[in-house]
This record gives sequence, structure tokens and C-alpha cells, in this order.
Amino acid sequence: MLRAKRWLLAWFSLTALLGCGGDVSVAICFGSTLFCNQAFNPVAQAGPDQTVASGSLVTLDGSDSEGSINSYSWVQTSGPTVALVNANKAVATFIAPFVASAVTLSFLLTVVNETNLADTDSTSVIVQP
Repeated sequence: MLRAKRWLLAWFSLTALLGCGGDVSVAICFGSTLFCNQAFNPVAQAGPDQTVASGSLVTLDGSDSEGSINSYSWVQTSGPTVALVNANKAVATFIAPFVASAVTLSFLLTVVNETNLADTDSTSVIVQP
């Protein structure tokens, strides 16, 4: 009887997980919240692409990243070089360069959790004259 109950529970659990469909992911963690936060990869969220005017203050916001984040790192990957302020924080800023025609600046956010698992996400900033 106990074996039948276990089989039935497993079948219902599997049916529930497989029945989600679409672009849904399910993470199940048994144990403490601390363990669960450390056991899964963090998810970097660099924020939406932006369009700004030359000379304006630009904010890169990775604070919507998920997981037990231990460190943040913003790096510029393309475009005219800018001086990032707080590049090791969830929110970094810079002054958009003065440009004669529109340019695109790209940035990569890397987040690392307490067990050294990492994830990256990128965002772009179009600077208009």
C-alpha cells in the first residue's frame, strides 16, 4: 500500500511539472531557504536597452537580478569608452559622451552568488546627439 501511495505521489508530481508547458521553468528545492538560494544559478538582469541624449547621466540597473548575489560587475563591451561609476555595484552610472551622430554603447553585467556560480546579461545604450 505504501508503495502505491509513493507511486501515485510521484505520478502526480511529474504530471504537474510536465503539464506546465510553454516557457515555464520550475525549480524545486527541499531544505532551508539559505541552501535553496545558494544551490541554484543566479540570474543576471541588466535592464532594458535605453536611448539617451549626449551629456546625460545614464543609469545601468542590475538590481532585478535573481538569487543570492554576492558580487556584481559591469564592463563596457563596445562603443566610445565611458567612465563607469560603481561598476562593482548593482547600479552603475556614467555620463553619455558627446557625439555628432548616434552611437551604441554595450555593457555586460556579471553576477556571482555565494557558491561562485555566475550569470551574465547585456544591455545597450544608444546615445543621440
